[in-house]
Amino acid sequence: MSEKIITAHRHLTCDLCGRRIQKGTQCRMIRDDFMPFLVFFEHLRCPSAPAVVTNRNPRHPIITKQHVFVLA
Repeated sequence: MSEKIITAHRHLTCDLCGRRIQKGTQCRMIRDDFMPFLVFFEHLRCPSAPAVVTNRNPRHPIITKQHVFVLA
């Protein structure tokens, strides 16, 4: 699979979320190496993508339930 960032010259449909990619916006084009006629288009930042947890203070790590240890 080879991917390339292009500017859409026409309205496209995102293959991840199914929403419309507007004409003139940048999107990701993915082409299959073995079957070059298979082309997929994706938003660069898909509107239906899940939110990402960021750490505002790098000195204090984000503690989740997987990182909590009980010392007895």
